[in-house]
Amino acid sequence: MDLESERLERSQLESLSTAELVRHALAETRLLVRAEVLHAKKELRDELKMARTAGILLGAGGVLVLVSISVLFVALGLALPMGAALGVLLVGVVLLAVAAGLLMVGVKRLPKKPMLHTQERLKLDYHLTRETLQ
Repeated sequence: MDLESERLERSQLESLSTAELVRHALAETRLLVRAEVLHAKKELRDELKMARTAGILLGAGGVLVLVSISVLFVALGLALPMGAALGVLLVGVVLLAVAAGLLMVGVKRLPKKPMLHTQERLKLDYHLTRETLQ
């Protein structure tokens, strides 16, 4: 749809009745809303593309960090003054214990009822709307 073809000149607007002016204003409003929606869709598409690229780069960087930390822990295990296998095993067991502790604390902190306040507000809105319409 061509947005410019819907516009009227000032002299044309002055000759319209009030009802026609209101209709024209509503048509202009619809055009404005459509244009805003089109711009929002384009902006969202562009931002999603950038977010996808950023997510890929962040994911690759995160994996490399984990691999690097693993290599450093293996090096620490090999540097301990006991046998190489025993040192690496000891570091692995300690890290596994720390990871298990962190996982247990994380699971305990998970929300039991997600978005509780939002759910309550929606229920209240529903009941108020229902009472108003009855």
